[in-house]
Amino acid sequence: MRGVPALIDSALRNAWSFKELPWHLEVDPDRGSFPEESFFAGGLRPFRAMSSAQRRAFVFRETCFHLSNLLAGERSGEHLVAQVLVLTARERPGHREFLALMAQEEAKHFLALQKYLSEKASVLYPPCRRLFLALEAVEACASPEVKLLVGQVVFEWTAASLVSTLLVKAREPLLSAVLRVNLRDESRHLAYSYELREPLAKVLTGRVAPEMEDLVFESVRASVSALLAEPVWSELGLEARAMRRHALERLERLGVLDRYRKLVPEQLARCGFPVAKLTRRLGKGLVRGLVADG
Repeated sequence: MRGVPALIDSALRNAWSFKELPWHLEVDPDRGSFPEESFFAGGLRPFRAMSSAQRRAFVFRETCFHLSNLLAGERSGEHLVAQVLVLTARERPGHREFLALMAQEEAKHFLALQKYLSEKASVLYPPCRRLFLALEAVEACASPEVKLLVGQVVFEWTAASLVSTLLVKAREPLLSAVLRVNLRDESRHLAYSYELREPLAKVLTGRVAPEMEDLVFESVRASVSALLAEPVWSELGLEARAMRRHALERLERLGVLDRYRKLVPEQLARCGFPVAKLTRRLGKGLVRGLVADG
């Protein structure tokens, strides 16, 4: 069995219940279930001056910030998939069942993250402003192809990368359980993006409207901006502008920004999206303005 039918079969066989997660477990960063090393603040003098318990608490809040952005993305993902299901029901009837299952999975991710952050961690941040605006713009877009393209290639890939990173770092059992089921579903959602290459290429090959290119460009920039945990840094008393510069320099050194500049356009090109201009824009302007206003 191949293609979308295989993904449907996998979704049905690997469906998980919200109640299966170990909600009886308590979340306490003081128990050492979170590392003491911050992705961005590590090595900075104010962070080094903290006690071990304070550093773990700080990393815990950083994690909650990233989960809060992931929460916003899952909610928007549910909306986008539902929109695409309605808009493409006639031309791609074979995809309807998987899209329905995918919307259900996104909803479960949202509910699990919301319960974890609100009831167990008791730390929930507003989503990054740029990410929130980009998600709103994609939801408001009339084109199902654009919704699929940005949702699957930009946001879904970013979400899967973030979940993978957090899963490696987190030793807290409840969070690990939530992230594992999330990642299992996300891997299937990413596989679906390969099934979209041919139908999207039929629509997108050739020129695209400038507003579509702008939407993709701003969505990539929003994904980078959402990595900057400014509310947490302010809790430590770190100056926002200096911290944004420090964080972006670290992302550059680690090759994260280069992956956004190269990997995302490569994936878009496979779906028929003309990427020459977008690649130039990302090369010159991916982080432009992010230091100034985050």
